[in-house]
Amino acid sequence: MRGLIFLFSFLFLAFGTVSAQELQMPQIPDSLRTAPLRAAYLIEHFWDNMDFSDTVLSTDPQFIEQNFSNYASLFPHTDIHSVLPAAAKTLMQRAESNRDAYNLLAQTADTYLYEPESPVANENAYLYFLKAITDSQFIDSALRVRYEVQLQDVLKNRPGTVATDFDLRLRNGDTTTLLNKCKSAKANLLLFYDPDCSDCATLVNYMKRDTSLAKAIASGHLNIIAVYPEGDDTQFAGAAGKIPDKWTDAINPEGAIIENELFNIPSFPTIYLLDAEGKVLLKNTDPEVAINKAKNLTL
Repeated sequence: MRGLIFLFSFLFLAFGTVSAQELQMPQIPDSLRTAPLRAAYLIEHFWDNMDFSDTVLSTDPQFIEQNFSNYASLFPHTDIHSVLPAAAKTLMQRAESNRDAYNLLAQTADTYLYEPESPVANENAYLYFLKAITDSQFIDSALRVRYEVQLQDVLKNRPGTVATDFDLRLRNGDTTTLLNKCKSAKANLLLFYDPDCSDCATLVNYMKRDTSLAKAIASGHLNIIAVYPEGDDTQFAGAAGKIPDKWTDAINPEGAIIENELFNIPSFPTIYLLDAEGKVLLKNTDPEVAINKAKNLTL
């Protein structure tokens, strides 16, 4: 009930009054009484009043970004896997009336759904825009390559799939694999790092001070698997002591992760959350989100 009230409040605040920068929203049928159904209807019909042949509005970055942000804010409130494949395809097809508008819309989807810093980032949602874009012949050939590469990255190690396995050589010289290491704990925070990365050092120090993480590790319910994926033995040797003793401190021999593009690692640090079977629970996510979920799994 609280979720339903929240969504109705959100819809009223976002769409109850329409500014010059907001589309007129469709009237939701009274028969749709639950929050997921109402959100799904809005996702399907959000852009009904958008005229993409209007070259002023359709190519105005502020207008498109404001409305796309409102649109993306609906995604967490319904099952996007049932509604968004068709909705994203229809939206991108409508934008084909104007090449500049199409490119702006594609770029906006990229910025809002794929950039980790975006407050509405949602890789699962972005997948359906990528499929719509790459399935179309309308996109410029130069831009097509960008979105095809992104599609490949999004499809790698998606939440719900078992992570791609890879070799690990531990700090003490022992060898194992990612999936074998995962078996020893309920939750596994997989941290890709670089020894010279200052952001990595900041994150490691933050996690070291978290007493709840320390207790979960001590109980055997949590692994933190810190992996240097680039395979430089000299760099790895020089990083001794940077990773806490209770964590798994490992290198991927010969840099196979990077060489074979096994994981999407846009920058360092990058965090994945895996379960005991190596199933991906969170992919390339905000560290705070991953840490909190890992804690909940180990209670």
